[in-house]
Amino acid sequence: MQAKPIKDGALERALDRFLSDDRHLILGFEKGDDGVRHRIFHASLDRHTLLNPFFDVNGALYLRRLFSKGAKVMLLLRPCEVRAYHELVKLSQIEPEGVIAVSVDCPGTVSSKDKTEGVPLDARGLADYFKDPDRMRPACRTCGERRGVVGDAGIRIDKDGVSWAFSYSEKGDSFLALFDCDSDAAPPEMLLGESPKPETFQTDMEQFSRDFSKCVLCKNCRDMCPVCYCIDCLFNGDEYLPKGDALLNKVLRTGSEAMPGGKEMFHFIRMFHVSQVCVGCGACEEACPQGIPLTKYFKGISERLQGMFSYMSGRDPGETIPYLTFLEDELKDAED
Repeated sequence: MQAKPIKDGALERALDRFLSDDRHLILGFEKGDDGVRHRIFHASLDRHTLLNPFFDVNGALYLRRLFSKGAKVMLLLRPCEVRAYHELVKLSQIEPEGVIAVSVDCPGTVSSKDKTEGVPLDARGLADYFKDPDRMRPACRTCGERRGVVGDAGIRIDKDGVSWAFSYSEKGDSFLALFDCDSDAAPPEMLLGESPKPETFQTDMEQFSRDFSKCVLCKNCRDMCPVCYCIDCLFNGDEYLPKGDALLNKVLRTGSEAMPGGKEMFHFIRMFHVSQVCVGCGACEEACPQGIPLTKYFKGISERLQGMFSYMSGRDPGETIPYLTFLEDELKDAED
């Protein structure tokens, strides 16, 4: 497959060329004194870095309800972030015309809540670092696609640590045109191979109750989920999570109530809401102050449900979300 090798500052020159237009922006990563964080770059690439092994937020969260007014935004993000972007486009939360989505190979990430000393920032160093899978977040250990093969273009890294730019669409062609070098045959093998198929998720209500017993209903998991996008969430009212007089009247009618009340209902409905569009990034678990293993449930259930429809969230921008499509007898061969 033809691609362009990225060597000797070629990426920086290409991105500077893109930012030379005053209406162009780049959403990527900035290397700071305390780690790596998301940053929107305009006119300058000061402290830009391609890889970010520290996960705090899914960058698609910053793109919700983005409807460009003549500006053009290039995304240089992890595959799970580009996949979330695709789902938000399908849900009419982002106008894609002004966006060029470039996914970058992701060797894995550690939690931003953990100690980050000694975590390398280069691809080969990270590949060696994550040979011990216990160093990697649960969401990354079970990720279905960490390769830069989604979006309009991708940046893949070969076994020698050389980056390669690939195009997957017309917008991707415009991305490759920014590089002042000729196309070449990319190596047949890259540093990251295809991810193994995840194991089928299994649990029971007793285990669920134990895992979620510490929930304080802060709703951080909802607020940090990139695809949980409703402006007016039903859990902000009193119908499902009663408070004040509504809570008092419920207790008087039904008897004593565990507090906070309704947390199981909150998580069950949220699982139902995002199950077909969840990209398994683990942002919910990262945001949880109680250390609840949310990835296990949300990712496990979503992958099982998506598998029934042969669907992978964010894999293909032209692939319709199953609950938005009716196909007669589509589940006749589905296994329980």
